[in-house]
Parts: sequence; C-alpha cells; structure tokens
Amino acid sequence: MKPATIQEIACASTIESIRSVLQLSQEAFARVLQVSVRTIVRWEKEGDAPPALEKERLELIHELTLISEEIMEKNDIPLWFSRPKVAFSGKKPLDLLSTFRGIQQVREHLDQARWGVF
Repeated sequence: MKPATIQEIACASTIESIRSVLQLSQEAFARVLQVSVRTIVRWEKEGDAPPALEKERLELIHELTLISEEIMEKNDIPLWFSRPKVAFSGKKPLDLLSTFRGIQQVREHLDQARWGVF
C-alpha cells in the first residue's frame, strides 16, 4: 500500500466529516453520491484519491455541512437533509447531492436561511 498524500488524507477527512455531520453510513453515502460502497471505502480508508470532479463535489458537499452547522443545531442537520422539502419540489436535500446543480440548489437555500433572505 502506497503512503497517502496530504490531499488524499484531506479527502478522507472530508468524507468522514460529511458522513459524521449527516449521520450517514458508507453505504448510505455511496447511494447519495451514486458510487459503489467499495469506492467510498477506497477514498475514505485506503487513501485513494477521487477523480477531480468527484473531489470537487465532495468539497462542495462539505461546504454545505459547514453552512448547516452555522445555522442549525447539530442534531437537526441529518433530519433536515433527509426530509422532503417543498422548496425542492418534494425532494430530500440528500437526493440533490448527486449533481452539481442539486448541490447548488441546496447551497442557495441554505444561504438564504443563513443570511435571512427569502
């Protein structure tokens, strides 16, 4: 096994942080990202670096969790992400995290709540 680079360690830490805040298992997070569980394990535990687009998506999702922590109680965050929202046409925020457009929609909604703009 090759030694992990700083970027790979940072990515693994990002994934662990996201999963912790959203209270998702590796299996559930793999479903959210629409990748295999094995892929999550490789990125998180084995030090493999995700492709550039996946890394960017993970960083954007991590930003969403950081914003959520600013505006919500920690225990409320997993519930907020896992419940359907009228603002998302009845979809759960978690369901939107598989695409960049969906991540952007969730970000816009969280930013509105964060800055009190509705």
